[in-house]
Amino acid sequence: MSQYGFHTTGLEIVNDFSGNVKGRTFLITGPSEGGIGAQTAISLAHGAPSMILLLGRSLTKIQPTIDEIHTINPSITTKFIPIELSSLKKVRTAAQSILSDTSIPKIDVVINNAAIMISPYELSIDGYELQLATNHLSHFLLTNLIMPKILAAGPGATIVNVGSLAHVLGDINWESTDFNKGRTYDAWSAYAQAKTANALFTVALRSKLVKRGVQSWTLNPGGIKTNLQKFMTPELLAEGVERYSGPGSERPPLKSVAEGCATTLRAALDASLVERNGSCYLSDCQVIEVGQNLKGYAMDRQAAERLWRMSEEMVGERFEY
Repeated sequence: MSQYGFHTTGLEIVNDFSGNVKGRTFLITGPSEGGIGAQTAISLAHGAPSMILLLGRSLTKIQPTIDEIHTINPSITTKFIPIELSSLKKVRTAAQSILSDTSIPKIDVVINNAAIMISPYELSIDGYELQLATNHLSHFLLTNLIMPKILAAGPGATIVNVGSLAHVLGDINWESTDFNKGRTYDAWSAYAQAKTANALFTVALRSKLVKRGVQSWTLNPGGIKTNLQKFMTPELLAEGVERYSGPGSERPPLKSVAEGCATTLRAALDASLVERNGSCYLSDCQVIEVGQNLKGYAMDRQAAERLWRMSEEMVGERFEY
């Protein structure tokens, strides 16, 4: 639908695809107040889903989102599930709580939204570079562990991995994902690596689950002023803009959170979307191809399989479909 673009809001998408919201179960990571994850959940509430699973670090940060959902529609079941994305052990605990909860028979849509951005060098509890661990490895593990409930939803189940335009700033640092134990660490390159990993994870999921009728999409939500930018200094911002657009360039225009969640929601709800020239990547609510602010290395099938195997080694578990 070509009418969708930069200024499309999440509510517009939900209204247009309300039939793919009503009565379904959605899982969203990182729905803290004020972020696009929260706005994604709040927008979905207007379409009367059966259940929204909200995964975050603390209930205090998620409760305003829950309250807003219930203000819109008190009949929606909401479940807060604590998760710490820098700990594989805690990801497993969250996944097990979902699997063992008989009131959650299936999950129709998974939206892997949570992220950290351009953080100082740090290792996760498990010893991996923190941006890669939080943004990719945690979602890789979570999604695979709860796969039985995704598959229980049958054909039409969808997995959405929220990426970023920042992937254009760098591929996976295959030889050293922790940047030589931090000696060659660069915050933008580490963020780019994690966002490229989101895209490659999506490519791998598509190839492995297409025969089961499960869709997978990744996307650039656009620039949105949220708590994601808490590490953004004027110097880092200038560096990022220069590396993307060249010296003297201005920052691209920002979206509101209502606009920022729209591309996520189209990926999650529009069953008519089709892969285009090997691309499963959306920007401004449209599927785009390699070359349109999308790097070929982010859609490479061999790289996607390589990342899958590497991720399995890092989480210590194999997943076959």
